[in-house]
Amino acid sequence: MYITLANVYTFIGVLLGLYLMFQSYWLAATALFPRHVEACQQRYKRPVIATLVGLLVGLPIIVVCIGISSKVPNQGAKIIAILPVAVPVILGLAGSAGLARRIGGGLQAPVDANQPWRQVMRGGTVLWLTFLLPFIGWVALPILVLFSGLGASVLSLFSRQTPPALPVPVTEHSQSDSPVLGV
Repeated sequence: MYITLANVYTFIGVLLGLYLMFQSYWLAATALFPRHVEACQQRYKRPVIATLVGLLVGLPIIVVCIGISSKVPNQGAKIIAILPVAVPVILGLAGSAGLARRIGGGLQAPVDANQPWRQVMRGGTVLWLTFLLPFIGWVALPILVLFSGLGASVLSLFSRQTPPALPVPVTEHSQSDSPVLGV
């Protein structure tokens, strides 16, 4: 097989698409479920435990769904049989937003107090760049991140302690700044 420019562009396009997909899920989880992402971030103080819990919860679901799907002759039923795998994947993506936020927390900037999503953006970029390592980063690392995110999500959902309330960003607007009043 020859390496052509089309192959290179395809590979780059797939990588960029995966990067955008991961980053979008991490940012969406941060925007929609900020307390859950913060709780998951706390679970990453012990990443090995989060990964082991994720493997214990996720692997049986995946194995059972694939086993059922392989036995069903109907294509529509195969899709329905594999559909429950989406739940651990989505929980894994939401939980791994906590990992992205934890990494981004180590790369603090002055604007983080008013815009906490920037931590997730920076941390997610750094985390995703680790996925570029050939073979290990392409396959093993994203799978481990998803399983650890699943574990962090499960541990956070079944935890009795709740994370502290998130600070509300304060914006300084006075009535004189209002374009409607024109004052």
